[in-house]
Amino acid sequence: MEKSFFRANRKALAQSLDDVSVAVFSTGYAVSCSADENYPFQVNTNAYYLTGITQENVYLVLIKKDGVCEERLYIDAYDEQYAKWIGHRLTKKEASALSGVAMKNIRYRDAFDTELEALVSGASPYLDLETNRNTNFNSFGLSMRDKYQDKAEVKDAYPLIISLRYAKKPCEVEEINKAIAVTKKGIEALMENARPGMKEYELEAYFDFVLKREGQHKFAFTTIAASGVNATTLHYSENNTVMEDGDLVLFDLGAKSNGYSADITRTFPVNGKFTPLQRTVYEIVLSANKKVAEVARAGMTMGELQKVCVEVLTEGCLKAGLIKTAEEIKRVYFHGVSHSLGLDTHDPNVRNTPLPVGAVITNEPGLYFPEHKIGIRIEDDLLITKTGCVNLSADIIKEVDDVEAFMAK
Repeated sequence: MEKSFFRANRKALAQSLDDVSVAVFSTGYAVSCSADENYPFQVNTNAYYLTGITQENVYLVLIKKDGVCEERLYIDAYDEQYAKWIGHRLTKKEASALSGVAMKNIRYRDAFDTELEALVSGASPYLDLETNRNTNFNSFGLSMRDKYQDKAEVKDAYPLIISLRYAKKPCEVEEINKAIAVTKKGIEALMENARPGMKEYELEAYFDFVLKREGQHKFAFTTIAASGVNATTLHYSENNTVMEDGDLVLFDLGAKSNGYSADITRTFPVNGKFTPLQRTVYEIVLSANKKVAEVARAGMTMGELQKVCVEVLTEGCLKAGLIKTAEEIKRVYFHGVSHSLGLDTHDPNVRNTPLPVGAVITNEPGLYFPEHKIGIRIEDDLLITKTGCVNLSADIIKEVDDVEAFMAK
């Protein structure tokens, strides 16, 4: 991503800030998991969206006064011992090249606390107060709120940022496309190498290899590799069951490219051939997937897309005798058809609002019948346009005949 992208994001955010205010963001910090190891570091995606920096312990400060916004970036000073033991840290020049923040406005982190105290005095502090369902969740923004809320009126920058992130710019869509292209290669490797008697994780390893081979792409999320009845558990993660002859296997997976995620699900027969019942259920799910893509456009809500999906699935299941009443659809389809996609696999968005032009969303209907050991989900990634949508993952095969022909090679 070009530094102009991150500059533009900061400029857009600054326009939303009140005058005489200070907005503070952190890339995050490493968390120890044992005496010898840290958990893998994951940059705060809002901070990345504003800076382009993936290194921990970096702070961005936006100071707005009289309609003018000053930028400051705080990084770790060079540490010779750290460089020898762990690796290189960004220099001021490198941080400027990534973020577009002027060299003169890049400072070392040891000055951050003192300078922030002075900046916040007499100014409204904006912090990223993102929360989640985990009651133990903490972040830089939430910690800073506890520190400053008795001294000033702390304002939440989170909704301001996610409103900017919802509609993707062309360069962001390009990165999602790159991630999808790598994911496509990985899915094809899975289909080429699937054999009854393999463990789910043995087959999964072919996807892992492709991501490494294609340039050490990161995983968008932990891969779901679910065969047989396991595929009826939405977020199955054990991936350790033997795949039997006659099973379907569901793979929900994705690569990342420069931080941007693909999120694709494909379901196929381990032996390369659908049974009649598997084919019937698959075709119902596929028809819902196609219908959602047909109607999705700017101005619709995800709730409206969900309604379309449920109608198609219900009609198909009733016609096939898979359910006896329309109400039963809730038993065999129990999740949403769409979520936003971007720097996060479940990218933040303004819920219950119409889709904007440029939004990227998933399209993932499914049906789950434990009694038949059948769990099927088909997921694509859609770019929303004014008149419809573009299926960014259209090149990843999903028609029954195409899947069987590909696996028969």
